[in-house]
Amino acid sequence: MKSPLILFCCLILTPLMGQETAIIDLFKIDYETPLTIALKDLKAEEDPDLVQNTKKKKKLNPKIYYGIKGKKGFVKKTRGRNTTSELFYFLKDKDFESPSPFDQDFYYFDRKKKRIVNSKKIKEDQKIGLLHGKYIKKLNDKIIEEGFYYKGKKHMRWVRFDRNDILQDKEIYWKGWTQQSLLRFYDLKRENLREVIPVHFGDRQGIYFAFHTNGNVAATGEYMFNEKVGLWREYYENKRSKREIKYPKEPFQKGAPPPILREWNKKGILIYDSR
Repeated sequence: MKSPLILFCCLILTPLMGQETAIIDLFKIDYETPLTIALKDLKAEEDPDLVQNTKKKKKLNPKIYYGIKGKKGFVKKTRGRNTTSELFYFLKDKDFESPSPFDQDFYYFDRKKKRIVNSKKIKEDQKIGLLHGKYIKKLNDKIIEEGFYYKGKKHMRWVRFDRNDILQDKEIYWKGWTQQSLLRFYDLKRENLREVIPVHFGDRQGIYFAFHTNGNVAATGEYMFNEKVGLWREYYENKRSKREIKYPKEPFQKGAPPPILREWNKKGILIYDSR
């Protein structure tokens, strides 16, 4: 029987050893083990501008979201008897941040065309404002969509309704990633993102991303019904291409192992080409 001192040491060291292993474990392209770190239900304290101060009963300023002050925007379109309106907030030019290569969607207000656009292709002379803060879309006087944006990406709770106020869809986002996405980090503070596995209705479905410790993309590809499909790409830490692997276009197509199409060294020199 173990002494109380030995038992105490085991209880202390066991979680620490697990944490250390999680940090030093290196990136591998072939992940077959489901990840355990998932986005939980978002709490008010994770969103500082939604916290209600019960003592002072301070009224929140809708123009300030995550400590960043934006501008109020409003657009309206009328077709026949129906009028669609959108109320939103967008950032000033000084707070603009370009989309990253792994952003799924990127929303901004085109101030010249007076409409909201979802695109990562932005011209240098284009006058835009990143959506940031509360968003409400109405059909006549009925709310049909409602949510928040964070620097051009959907954030927090999003809902859609029909004309009869019946809920059609509800989704939780965290700075562009859906709540069901599985996240893994290099650090215990969960700040240095290691990989994102898209999950839809319990299946790996969508675009997968892995990252190096410096934040650059390490690998990307598509999942469909838990299977890798199409072209998967790997990259070095300096952003140069490393390898291209070809998976079947459709899931569940069995056959030979997926072939490597092309491979480069760290200097960007092509060292293998199957074509």
